[in-house]
Amino acid sequence: MFIFVYMKKRLVITLLFLSLLIVVFGQEVHQDSIHDQNQQRKKVGVVLSGGGAKGFAHVGVLKVLEEIGIPIDYIAGTSMGAVVGGLYALGYTTDMIDSLIQVQDWNHLMSDNTYRENIPASRRNNQSRYVVSLPYQIPFGDESGGVSLPAGVYTGQNINNLFLNSTIGYHNNISFDDLPIPFGCISADVRTGEEIAMREGNLAEAIRASMAIPGMFTPVEKDSMLLIDGGVINNYPVDLVREMGADIVIGVIFPLDEKEIEKKRGSISEITQQIWNFIGQNKRSSNIQDTDILITPDVYPYGMLDFQRPAIDSIVARGITATLDNRDKLIDLKESLYISENKGVSAIMSNPYIDLDTLIINNIFVEGITQRERSYLNRWIDIDEKKISRSELDEMISKIYGSGMFTSVNYRLEGANPFDLILDVEVKKSNHLNLGIHFDSNDMAAILANTTIRLNSSLNSMFDITTRLSRDPYLIIDYSINRGIFFKGGINYKISKNDLSFYDRGELSYNLGLTRNSLNLVFSEFYFGNIMLHLGAQMEHFHFFKAMGSIFDPPQSELNNQLYFNYLLNGIYDNLNTVYFPTSGQYFSFQYSLHTDNFVSLEDEAPLSVVSMNFFKPFAISGDVYLTPRVTARYALNDSVPRMYRNLAGGITDGHYMPQQISLQGSTGMEFMENMVFTTDLTLHYNFTTNNYLYTNLNFTAHNNHLHTLFEGESFFGINLGYSYKTVAGPLRLELGYSGLSQRLHPYVSFGYYF
Repeated sequence: MFIFVYMKKRLVITLLFLSLLIVVFGQEVHQDSIHDQNQQRKKVGVVLSGGGAKGFAHVGVLKVLEEIGIPIDYIAGTSMGAVVGGLYALGYTTDMIDSLIQVQDWNHLMSDNTYRENIPASRRNNQSRYVVSLPYQIPFGDESGGVSLPAGVYTGQNINNLFLNSTIGYHNNISFDDLPIPFGCISADVRTGEEIAMREGNLAEAIRASMAIPGMFTPVEKDSMLLIDGGVINNYPVDLVREMGADIVIGVIFPLDEKEIEKKRGSISEITQQIWNFIGQNKRSSNIQDTDILITPDVYPYGMLDFQRPAIDSIVARGITATLDNRDKLIDLKESLYISENKGVSAIMSNPYIDLDTLIINNIFVEGITQRERSYLNRWIDIDEKKISRSELDEMISKIYGSGMFTSVNYRLEGANPFDLILDVEVKKSNHLNLGIHFDSNDMAAILANTTIRLNSSLNSMFDITTRLSRDPYLIIDYSINRGIFFKGGINYKISKNDLSFYDRGELSYNLGLTRNSLNLVFSEFYFGNIMLHLGAQMEHFHFFKAMGSIFDPPQSELNNQLYFNYLLNGIYDNLNTVYFPTSGQYFSFQYSLHTDNFVSLEDEAPLSVVSMNFFKPFAISGDVYLTPRVTARYALNDSVPRMYRNLAGGITDGHYMPQQISLQGSTGMEFMENMVFTTDLTLHYNFTTNNYLYTNLNFTAHNNHLHTLFEGESFFGINLGYSYKTVAGPLRLELGYSGLSQRLHPYVSFGYYF
């Protein structure tokens, strides 16, 4: 009996063990079968063509592929296709890419402009004055001199910053096959004319090279190659994704629209487009034939440069629509790959750096400059407790580039968090000739030319030369010494020739022709973020070569020359985001000056004391509507004031003809005021579409001999209405105004920034 029970137990145990083996073996066979099936299924490659802003349609295409559940094993692209494809290969989802492109200021990214708050206070007033910058060399030693054309209109600093920030964690030289999705992109070597397939190296650099549009962005130098936009040779690289291992290709191209062709027939746009088509036509045709599923978004009327937000939304939507038109083909493809409805897109290896915002920095290294120059750079390297956010890193790089000392500023983060930060800067080797233009109905045409010359390799000492060619020309030579982080000293000389018209209630009163020589000694100029404090002395000489009008009795051709010795103390707080219709920040300035004719007195009496101030701040009303109140005042404390230092009001911009001139919108020209003048105005502007503005200005002015009797004196109101369109070369403005000062309507037209 005992033996029977024992054998029965052993039989049960054996049967249970065999059952377990069958279950485990069956699961392993099933998993091996799934694994083998996955290994044996055909590989899918996606190809994204170039097209500038039209390439945003790629985001819509990828969205639908995700929703249907098409696996993407390889991805390749050119130009904007390389941008979208590179981010997707890096692990960004389509929603992330969509959000990323929506929040960008593309007009800023596609230029080298630095946001005003990131420009040193000493350079902010020069921002946007110049339309073009031409490098030149002064003959020295074996070097030849002369002006040369730049390799591109823009260096691509801002767009490169976006790529560097988006690819943090992948700044080392890597194989692009090791990305979450294997990736490749195309560029062209202008030195050999060869197509360059980029599948390894620095990912941000590869994407930047692939979209280096000839003439627009400077090429990327890599090894012995000079790389430009791959679209000139292979704008639709199906052959590359085949080489990477794709068995099935889903491709996206943008067909030429007959309406657009007809619209641009005979224009430079048609010629440019046709040249690009001609160069890569043979490869484009063969690659189209080698595509299994071809998606062709119709993005008309949007073009390569339509980077505005409403256009982006529409272009992405066009990509979705075009992909849904191929839904049946995509479903058939998915079924042929034996992918279940629940499988979706094959899992993408996670990118641990995408959501990493706080970066831990171990060490900071700087390449491209000497140790002496490194001390100059240190003022912008601000990393608190070895921690920095992505946005703070962008801001720091922007401030270094905004100093104007460097042609390019790159960086890489090596290691894993914590990182080593390596800054790679290129000091400007050549000088630059900066040119600006301006036209208005008052002064007609004017040209502004500027250059900065360093006498040696030091970044701390330089000459800045500026000249205006116009009816009222001037020349400024500024030598500055900057030995510390916050300090600037130097000497400044300005000579100007002015043909000045003075009005009396809108009627021309008299005309003065004078040559003004001004020598300024800058004892100390301090900068603390947005604050500037200045202490200096000035020698100013006025030579009169013409005097016409009833004020001169009898009429005379010249007045007595005048020489003054002045002392100046002034300060500025300025964190406006732009000087042209600002939407944030504020501006405040004050100045106290003493004017003498012998260093200590004026006409054997007390020196002339003058106090002035200016304040304005924009406020958001609703949407794109902003209100900017302004208050300006100038008070000459002495009873007797020389003509050249009397208060002046009128004109479009402060200090345009004379340093003490207070602008008054809607007025005809400058008029003399009493010793105390006070103006306040409100400007309401509406940015109704990109670069288009409607605005109005209401102003009030009061003046009298003394502060305590200011509002007992004369006062007047004014109004100004205008439209402005912001172009690359500056704003176009059309205005109509009326001022109680001039007592007449005053139309005004201008183009370009004031200088």
